[in-house]
Amino acid sequence: MNRIIKLLEGLNARFSDGAPVFTLRNHSVEAQVGNIRLQSAFQPIVRANNQQEQGWEGLVRPFLPDGTAMPPPVFFDDFSVGQEMARIDRICRCLHLANFVLANGNGYLFLNLHPRHLLSVEGTFGAAFSEVAALAGIPTDRIVLEVLEHCTDDEKRLARAVLEFKSHGFLVALDDFGQNSDTHTVDRLFQLKPHIVKFDRSLLHISNPIVLPRLIRAVRELGALSVMEGIETADEASRAYLAGANLLQGFHLGRPQSKPKYKIAANAKEAA
Repeated sequence: MNRIIKLLEGLNARFSDGAPVFTLRNHSVEAQVGNIRLQSAFQPIVRANNQQEQGWEGLVRPFLPDGTAMPPPVFFDDFSVGQEMARIDRICRCLHLANFVLANGNGYLFLNLHPRHLLSVEGTFGAAFSEVAALAGIPTDRIVLEVLEHCTDDEKRLARAVLEFKSHGFLVALDDFGQNSDTHTVDRLFQLKPHIVKFDRSLLHISNPIVLPRLIRAVRELGALSVMEGIETADEASRAYLAGANLLQGFHLGRPQSKPKYKIAANAKEAA
């Protein structure tokens, strides 16, 4: 418990603007942004060959003052640009990291990183969050930053930001790959050279059965692991595995929960 208290003290010092941002409440860490209370939820990401937990994706759950749940997209729309958006992004990542530590999480922690955040930050990327990871006692190579699939007007700056995060040891994932047919999707794959590519569930339902295996094979040839998202049935899990996916994620395998609960201590290198 002393470890988490020291971590929260360090985080609050970084976000100091009056009242503490992070607090320990009911055996979990919460964050306060204005009158909105934020909690963490974690969804498992499992190995395709045996469906054992490999890591967890941290997801934010906002609540209004009366306790009513607020849709995350509505919450984020209030902070869509500028330094405030970057601050909210950092708060969410720190919140999930603190709850991961509190739950003695093992394996890999996947955290969303919106391209708009990267374009709103001045200076270098990754140094501040690597210090937070060190404060939490989590090696940066156990943290996977998911670049969300949104267009930007400065892909070169995005690529530079990703390269700098990599230089601090963070792993990088490209999220929702194949969600649309825009050329920037493929261009971003080659520019960012991610460690992991998360495939959109729509690819499971393409009429041509060879498309998904070919895409997964191409990603593997680039040196990246593949995650099939949106697995909702046993049949979809089987199809994704036969197509060559390394990892799986979806409601069939586990819904978001308040704390990560591992069956095993995972090793990402074994997923290849």
